[in-house]
Amino acid sequence: MAKETKMSSCVFCGENATKKNKVGQPVCGEHADKDPRQVACPECGMPMKIKEGRYGFFWGCEGYPQCEETFQVQELVEE
Repeated sequence: MAKETKMSSCVFCGENATKKNKVGQPVCGEHADKDPRQVACPECGMPMKIKEGRYGFFWGCEGYPQCEETFQVQELVEE
């Protein structure tokens, strides 16, 4: 049986994500073919990547554990 994915928000628009793009970021059907979203950490400048935690998906710094900066997906959705 396939692993059930927690409901999450699209990294581009904030709508309910129904798929993942080629690098595993949660996206809605409209943004499934869009290039992956790139976000730089405001604390250290390293790239941030989508991680899955106990409460769903979030952006986490690749510099972890030296940099522990995280953001909820909804906080970084472009308005």
